[in-house]
Amino acid sequence: MDTLIYYFSATGNSLNVARDLAKALGNTQILSIPNFVDRETVEASSKRVGLVFPVYAWGMPRIVAEFIEKLKIDKATYIFAVVTCVAIQGNTLVALQNALRRKGGDLGAGFAVKAPRSSLMKLNNLDRIIMRLDRKRKKLKTTEERFSEILPVVKNKELHKVETSSLASGIFGSLLHGMALNSFRSTDSAFVVDDTCKACGTCADLCPRGNIVLSNGRPTFLHNCELCHACIQWCPQFAIRHPNFDADALQYTHPRVKKTDLQHTRLVSTEISNKTHC
Repeated sequence: MDTLIYYFSATGNSLNVARDLAKALGNTQILSIPNFVDRETVEASSKRVGLVFPVYAWGMPRIVAEFIEKLKIDKATYIFAVVTCVAIQGNTLVALQNALRRKGGDLGAGFAVKAPRSSLMKLNNLDRIIMRLDRKRKKLKTTEERFSEILPVVKNKELHKVETSSLASGIFGSLLHGMALNSFRSTDSAFVVDDTCKACGTCADLCPRGNIVLSNGRPTFLHNCELCHACIQWCPQFAIRHPNFDADALQYTHPRVKKTDLQHTRLVSTEISNKTHC
């Protein structure tokens, strides 16, 4: 394989980006990061390695940060990243670059693209302040708008400065990122399962952490939550709720991604060539 793309996706936004890149690059294998949760090391033996994932709390999701720590990568490998974000990316790509450098690699190119809202949580005052501080936020474009710009850089292994939010929002976001991720772990303590639940097991199948089990026909949460919203957004009955949900936010999954595309099976991969339909 000329290219490996590792992705993390809960509602399908980042998987869709990974697929589009894989199809355009050809001879590419895409691998789901949650499938490596139980691995101690991950050897990325390819000329070109991509990382595609969403921004959580102005930085890398916990599951992605842990994956990077397991990664074994050659110094000569060209690494690129695309992060999908609803509001602002903060210093996500800078943090990723620093993490890769600690592992002996580097981030050759890093892009941030706008994605549809996939979280149902209400914005708090701190969210609004950090968003207001980011003067670049309104310039953020979708993958479709930027694809013709991103693809040649990645295909030709060109260097591209990693993208960030404006200075003030990046600083505040970085300061609060770790604290926010730690709070996510126990957010599931406040999840409420409605009587509409049919014990179909979708939530357990799609949880990237294996944080959900069915007990007596009801989902039970194990308090190691990523707060990725996969269980909530893919539930056929929309039966999982949280007191801090925005009443105006609708259930969302990417229209080009199916539930079965995101079910986590250890070390399952998808190979995509130029002739493969996505």
